[in-house]
Amino acid sequence: MRRSSRARVFVAVGAIMLAVAAVLAASGVFDDLQATHASATVLRQLNERRPKPFTADAPAQLSASRNPDASRYVEDASMPAEAVGSYDYIGSIAIPVLGIDLPVASETDDERLRISPCRYQGSYLTSDLIICGQGYAGHFGMIGTLGIRDEVRFVTVDGAMYHYIVSNIETDRLEDIDAIMHDWDLTLFTFGAGDSVRVVRCVRA
Repeated sequence: MRRSSRARVFVAVGAIMLAVAAVLAASGVFDDLQATHASATVLRQLNERRPKPFTADAPAQLSASRNPDASRYVEDASMPAEAVGSYDYIGSIAIPVLGIDLPVASETDDERLRISPCRYQGSYLTSDLIICGQGYAGHFGMIGTLGIRDEVRFVTVDGAMYHYIVSNIETDRLEDIDAIMHDWDLTLFTFGAGDSVRVVRCVRA
């Protein structure tokens, strides 16, 4: 009788653990879908407002595209930003091999990261831009699968397109986050399992 009762307890505990796991998995899927929808909404509005993208290496066209009356800039009046909802965005990042095209917020915090990747530090104008993204499947969750020389594109709110290729992929520890501050043209990073940080380094193509 005691053995039967104990077995029922184990079965009940197992069922509870499975239910909790299912709820957590469903919550993760919901967060992923919500983030994907939010970023798509912001990107659509950015695309409606900015001119047709052009290669950033055309200085005359870049100069002509700048809006002298723009009131929003990030750092020392160098990077123009576009307000969508409550936040400012400096452009969008596309990684064709992963099938993602996402807006990039001008600042990093938890609320912004739930919508899109965010500028962590640096600028595309000074070739030291660092972008942080959540590990959602529709955001930066798959950047660790990128290969050397895979293409990455950044398009500013002015329409200037910067082309990069993946040069290096690293895994660092969370407490050593400052270690990612190296002199690369573009750095992407996201948080992995435990206290790991997956880092993708890119150079201008």
